[in-house]
Amino acid sequence: MRRSIAIMGVLCLTVTVVGCSTSLASGLVTVELEGNPTTGYMWDAQIANPGIIEEVSNEYIVAGQEDDDVEAVGVGGVFRFNFRGLSQGETEITFTYQRPWEEDTPPVETVTYIAVVDSHLEVTLTEK
Repeated sequence: MRRSIAIMGVLCLTVTVVGCSTSLASGLVTVELEGNPTTGYMWDAQIANPGIIEEVSNEYIVAGQEDDDVEAVGVGGVFRFNFRGLSQGETEITFTYQRPWEEDTPPVETVTYIAVVDSHLEVTLTEK
């Protein structure tokens, strides 16, 4: 039990928000979160009001994969989520980092963003 608590503590310290950015050319806003799915942990996004914003895509990018095509086993990376505004308004996007099969276990990390969509459907994200 003590060992699993220590491991969870390390995970909480090493899981960090990489950041978010807006691409006006595509109309998408991107959130990147560090993680390592080889541990069983995955980031999941929940949108409070899916009528305001939608998740367009999400992908996992292994660290260093963009530099060379070698995939190292067990290496962490970045979970990248892309969103698009659907209608003017404000909603929350909550990201949780947990093992999907551990339904009764709370996430080891939670990050929440406030998404504001303007009249031109441009999205601004602010970490809560």
